[in-house]
Amino acid sequence: MNSVFQYTHTVTPDEIDSQQHVHNLRYMQWTLWAASAHSAAGGWDAKEALERGLGWVVRSHEVTFRAAAFAGDEIVVQTWIADSSDVTVTRRYVICRPRDCRVLAKACTRWAFVDLTKRRAIPIPLELESQIVVLKSMPELPWNKK
Repeated sequence: MNSVFQYTHTVTPDEIDSQQHVHNLRYMQWTLWAASAHSAAGGWDAKEALERGLGWVVRSHEVTFRAAAFAGDEIVVQTWIADSSDVTVTRRYVICRPRDCRVLAKACTRWAFVDLTKRRAIPIPLELESQIVVLKSMPELPWNKK
C-alpha cells in the first residue's frame, strides 16, 4: 500500500447546504471515500472480506474545519495511516483545494478490524498488517510536490 493516497472530487450542487457552502457531513463522506479507495488501491477487497465476515469499522472521527468549499470546487483528500496497533489503525486526512492552495479541513479516523459475525474487534491478520505503511508525519500538500 502506498503511504499517501490522493482522492480527487468535484463538489456537486447537492453537497451545498442552506449556508451556500459544502455541508459538514460531506467532508466526512469524502474521507470515507478516500479511505476506501486507498485500501482498494493497496489490494483490500472489501466485498470478499465482507463475505468472510470481516471488515473495518469506525471507532472515532475528528474533524477540524478551516475553510469552506463551494459547488464546482476541485478538492483533493490526502490520506495516510498515521498509527497502527494490533486491532486498529489511525488514518489522517487533509482536505484541500489546490486552486488557491487552501487547506479546507483536517481529519482523523480510528478504524478497528472486526469480526462482523461476532461484532467484536480482532487482531489485524498478519498478511494485512504486513501491507500497512505507517507515515508518522503529514505529507507534503499537493501544490508543494515537485
